[in-house]
Amino acid sequence: MMICVTYKCDDEIGCVSTPVSCDDYDACTDDWCYPDQGCVYTDKQDYNENACLIFNCDKSTGVWYSDVDCDDYNACTDDDCDYYNGCSNVDVNCDDYDACTDDSCDQSTGCEYSKVVCNDYDACTTDWCCSEDGCRYEYFSCDDYNACTDDDCDSNSGCTHTPVVCEDYDACTTEWCNTEHGCQYESVNCCDLNACTEDYCDEFWGCWYWDVTCEDYNPCTQDFCDPFWGCQFVTNECLCNDINECTEDYCDPMSGCVNIQIPCDDNDDSTYDSCDPAAGCIHTPLGQGYY
Repeated sequence: MMICVTYKCDDEIGCVSTPVSCDDYDACTDDWCYPDQGCVYTDKQDYNENACLIFNCDKSTGVWYSDVDCDDYNACTDDDCDYYNGCSNVDVNCDDYDACTDDSCDQSTGCEYSKVVCNDYDACTTDWCCSEDGCRYEYFSCDDYNACTDDDCDSNSGCTHTPVVCEDYDACTTEWCNTEHGCQYESVNCCDLNACTEDYCDEFWGCWYWDVTCEDYNPCTQDFCDPFWGCQFVTNECLCNDINECTEDYCDPMSGCVNIQIPCDDNDDSTYDSCDPAAGCIHTPLGQGYY
């Protein structure tokens, strides 16, 4: 008995055989009719060998293939699909080959590059970064090109410039500092521009001034000192003057002033000879109070 065929008799043409329709209107099945079984419906089979395609079937349109979604929602992997092996999720290489960055990966945003901090916490170094080998720390010069400072560096505060002490502990020098040549020492000028003093310097006490001795050991001179000309030895005519007209005044270099009574004798017997300290010799005629 043919299950896959139906028979009927037509009044005009006689017996008519019609194949049975096994169409279930489902594009996802293969529809067959077997004489011994009748209609048979088997699901469409996936004969695709591409591991990157997903078998799909729509009852209206039939079989179709969609791409495998290999996205693991991890920005730190490269997601790919291999024909034979399917999805692969390989870690991303975030190395930017720059030693001045810290390379990392965030699953949400992907590769991240943060700047390396090259601080060695030493105020005496210049800290910088070289892309090839990373952080470098170089000591810098604190030289201020000033010979009047001692230049040094403190790890906490950096360069220090301490003034040079030019003290030589000699009261006879003036100390000062030249920025190019350093400490300078100049002798103190103790000259007081006074010719009546002897000027000298003591390394402990500084300038000293001693009065000049103007003694010439000559009693016939007046010894004194003039600030401009120094010692003066003046022969003064008035030095031995005793203001007595009855004496002759002069000075002896050995003994000093000499005052000798002058003779008033005029060798005239008719006169009385005398001497007045104020007027000198007086010759008064006899009979005028003198006999």
